[in-house]
Amino acid sequence: MKRTRQQTEGDLDRHRPILISLAEALLSPALRGHVDASDLVQQTLMEAHGNIEELGKLDDAPLLAWLRSALKHNVLDAVRHLRTAKNNVARNLRLGDLQNSFVRLEQLLVADDTSPSQVVQRNEDITYMLAALQTLPSNQKMAVILKHLRGHTLKEVSEMLEVSESAVAGLLHRGRQQLLHRMQEDRDE
Repeated sequence: MKRTRQQTEGDLDRHRPILISLAEALLSPALRGHVDASDLVQQTLMEAHGNIEELGKLDDAPLLAWLRSALKHNVLDAVRHLRTAKNNVARNLRLGDLQNSFVRLEQLLVADDTSPSQVVQRNEDITYMLAALQTLPSNQKMAVILKHLRGHTLKEVSEMLEVSESAVAGLLHRGRQQLLHRMQEDRDE
């Protein structure tokens, strides 16, 4: 299905919150002061606008896959750039850790269900979740990203956010509740 340029641009804008959630999930706390998730998403969307004619030929799922891949490359490029810079944070960055984050996120996005309808439903659920994640308060959003998207333990999240483990548990509980509520609202619209 070929879409108009305007429709494709609208689809790109619609995917922005999803891409921001993915970028935030990929960036470790050590990188946050050096690399901005919004900048990486903006760069990705600018690249997409440069390929707008080709992307207009794609359905929604392949379009999102293209955007995820472009974002992944932009994150890796930003980390490589930081590693070549002469600062202490950059020297401590390990690309292997970042690759593990990509693998974990890709596992969420690649369903191993048997039927095509189950794959579509799972990807739709994840898309709603990533978009809804951007509506959470920042502390809840970071707790959910670190625990559920990056796979850190409760103790590790507690250390990264510099709050008690019980505070993290509360952030996670409230964050998950709000995500479920917002995802249900999105589906009902």
